[in-house]
This record gives sequence, C-alpha cells and structure tokens, in this order.
Amino acid sequence: MNTATISARHSITFRMTVAVCSLLLIFQIVLAIFGFYYFKQEFKKTISSQQFSLLNVVVKNIDQKLIASSKIIVDVARAVPADALKDSDEAQRFLDNRPGTLNNFDNGIYLFSTDGRIIAESPFRPNRRGRDISFRDYYKRIMATGEPGISAPFISTHNPGAPTIMFTAPVRDKNGKMIAILGGSLNLLSDNFLGDLSRVQIAKTGYIFITASDRTLIMHPDKTRIMSIADKSGVNKLFDRALEGFEGTDETVNTRGHRQLTSFKRLGVVDWIAGVNYPLAEAYAPLWNIQKYFLALIVIGTLFSVIAIRMLMSRFTDSLVRFAAHVKQISSKQGEERLFATDSNDEVGILARTFNEMIQNVDQKNDILLHVSTHDALTGLYNRSYFDSELERLGRGRLMPISIVVADIDDLKECNDTAGHGAGDALIKSAARLLLETFRAEDIVARIGGDEFGILLPGLDQRNAEMAVERVKIALAEMKSLEGGCQLSISLGCAASETSQGLEEAFQKADKQMYQDKMARKQKAAMM
Repeated sequence: MNTATISARHSITFRMTVAVCSLLLIFQIVLAIFGFYYFKQEFKKTISSQQFSLLNVVVKNIDQKLIASSKIIVDVARAVPADALKDSDEAQRFLDNRPGTLNNFDNGIYLFSTDGRIIAESPFRPNRRGRDISFRDYYKRIMATGEPGISAPFISTHNPGAPTIMFTAPVRDKNGKMIAILGGSLNLLSDNFLGDLSRVQIAKTGYIFITASDRTLIMHPDKTRIMSIADKSGVNKLFDRALEGFEGTDETVNTRGHRQLTSFKRLGVVDWIAGVNYPLAEAYAPLWNIQKYFLALIVIGTLFSVIAIRMLMSRFTDSLVRFAAHVKQISSKQGEERLFATDSNDEVGILARTFNEMIQNVDQKNDILLHVSTHDALTGLYNRSYFDSELERLGRGRLMPISIVVADIDDLKECNDTAGHGAGDALIKSAARLLLETFRAEDIVARIGGDEFGILLPGLDQRNAEMAVERVKIALAEMKSLEGGCQLSISLGCAASETSQGLEEAFQKADKQMYQDKMARKQKAAMM
C-alpha cells in the first residue's frame, strides 16, 4: 500500500468524517428549529388565550359600566318634573340636587329642550342657557330614534377642549311624548371607569385601549392621543381586520413601528373596539432566553466536536482550512498575494494549483480588459470614458482647487487630406507624447475626441494651470515638422475650479477658451 493510496484514503476518511458530523449537526439544528417553532406557537397560543380572556373580562366590565351609566340617566330622566322644563332655575335646582348622578358623570349633567337648546346644566356655567346643541350627533340620534344612547367621542364646550362622551335619555310626559332630553357626560381625561382602565398595565409595558369604529381613540394610556386616529388604514393590518369584524389575538406592527401581540374585542353596548397591546419583546422574553441557552449548548457542543476532529484530522485539514481562508479573503489581496502556496499532492493541492492558474488567467485578462476599457488604442492615453469618470470622482472629493486643460490639434483634417491618415495618426501620437511629457505624473491626460485632449490637474489653481499651458506652448515651438510635412499645432484652453460644484463649468470654460485660441490662430494665419 503506497503513500499516495494511504494519503487518498486518509483524505476520504476526513471528508466522510466531516460530512457525517455536518449532517448530524444540521439534523440537530433543524430539529431544534422545528422544536422551537412548535414551542413558540404553543407559547403564543397560551399567551393569546390568556390575553383575550383578560380582554373579555375588561369588555364585559365596560359594557356593564356603560349600561349602568345609561340606566342612571334613564332613571333620572323619568324623575324630571314638568316645571323644570318651563323654569331654567327649577331645572338647575333639580340637576344640582343629584350629587350621585354628578359623581358618576364627571363632565356634568344636562337638560336639553327638544329643539336642541340647553335648559340647564350642572355644574352651572354662566351664559350657556339657551345655547344651541342641535348640531351634535347625539342630539340628532335621540331625536331620530327616541331611544337612550351613548355618543361617539367629541370635544366638550362645558369643559372647553376636554374629550367627552354623552349618555342621553328622553324625558317624556304622561302620554309618552318626548318633551326634553337628559344627558350625562364623561370626561375621557378624568379618573372615571374609562380613565381607570388607561392605568392598567399588562405585564411591564402592555396596555389597554379603546377606539371608536371611525378609528378615533377613546381611551389610551397616553392622554395626548385621545381623540386622535389610532392607526391609518393599511398601517396596522390587524386593526383593519378588527374594524371589519375580527375578534381575537395575533401579532401586528402598530403605527409607530412597534411589534405587538394584540387582542381585539368589540363591546356589546356601543360600536367600540377594545384592544390590548403586549410588546412582543416582552411577551416572548422567556422564549428568547431559552433560545439563547439552547444556542449556547449547540455552540459549546460544536466547539468540542470541532476540537476533537481537529486533533484527530489536523494533518488533513490544515491545507484545506488555509485554502478556504485564502479564498475568503481573496477580494482584499492583490498581485502574487492572490496565489495560494502549497506543496500538498492531495485533492486540496490539485484544487489550489488549478485555482492559482485560474487566478493568473483571470488577472491577466482583467488587466487587458481594464486597460482597453480605460485607454485610447491609438495614443495609449486615457479615453473619454475614464476622463468623465475621473471628473465625476474629483467632483465628489475635497481636493481643491482643480484645473482643467482642453487641447485640440489644429488642421488635423488638412494633414489627413494632404499627407494621408498615417501622417494624421502620427500627428495625434506626437501630440499625446508631448502632453504626457509636459504635465505631471499625477495629472490625468486623456484623449476625449478625435483631435481633442482633456487634462485634469488636481491641486492646481488658475495661475499654475496657465503656467502648465505655457510649458506646452514652449515644447510645441521646439518641435520640428513630422513625417509627411505636417507641423504639430495645438489650441489650448484652461480653467480652474475652487469648488466641486464648479468642475463642469470649468470644463466648459476651458473648452471655450480653447476654441477662442483656435480662432485667434486662424485669424493670425489668414493675415500673414
């Protein structure tokens, strides 16, 4: 049995060991995930059931309180004397002599005429008798039905600015005809049976709230939110379902982006919806703790397994681990660092050598592609695409000032027509060499058109840019005519920008100056 065979067998053993351990670990994790999911669902059912049961109790209690309050108003309405309807002072004495009723309705009790006028109110407020309340919905409802009712929330004028609800009952004569309306009002900001509910906490931060069917908040721990819209349509989908008739518990996200376990239940007496919000982070806290402990056990067990396998198979895993780490970090490496050094003859060695060959081929092709994509084929200078990208990049930076030089070969077409395109190409190449030798190494010299060049000079102001242009002109003056009799002449323009926003304007200015230089040359030549 030769070394190669043993090595191969050991490698296969290692791979089989890793595969079996991995499958076992995956099986344990999958089993744990499904177990945790099942436990979470059961836990959620338990919490949801308890929370909804609590809400049922709360709703029944509210219904009972609403019924009791409505009954009080109905009973008092039956006791209103006929004289009270004719004499506001008599009506005032009647209302003031109902301390028990006043204790129950903390925003006052009222006697209205059938034409919607205040006859009397207690506690007494001056200059309010005879005030028209016929615009109120509760008045319109009782006039239409003749039955006792509970209003939607509205802003009180008895206690200006206070959100309230009104309990109303008809006052009838001995023939059963409605001759007046008695009302009792609850202040939604006071410590009545609704206000007391706002202070009830579910665990640490959960709370109870009540909304009307039009999404108006009637009761909430945050008093500033009462009379505001609970959640706009589409924001809290569970709340939207509750408005459509859903009753129960589910997870949702409220208008402030908080994930909640929320229960909804409709009241029986009025068209209101009671809800309980229980933050998921708090509701599922025991689950998260169990999950952490379980994950810790998996991690510890995995570490022991890895250590044991490492000790047994370190000889066969070392090169593979190093190779995997190398591949993982390949994007941060350059040049020869991208090649993986190994003298292994097993499968990892073969893979590494193949990988190195692939990297070398890819790097070579990438270098060629990068050069082709950013350079001009004729001159070897940067091309227009690279020039534009650098102009944009410098525009996002802070290296100011930046100067731009625009150069254009004069009479290139005449050179092509008289001496041939070969001479014209030679003229372009000569211009490229001259510009490349004249400007600094850090300057970006690019051919941006057939006979046009653009140069970016980071860090140079207008004066230094003009000095660079003068160097080009001096170098031009020293040049002899090229093969074919063509003489190199270049029109130049430059401009500087002190801010990144002015780069495009500087480019346009340099181009315009170059054009003016070209026109001046032509006029000068025409005069000679």
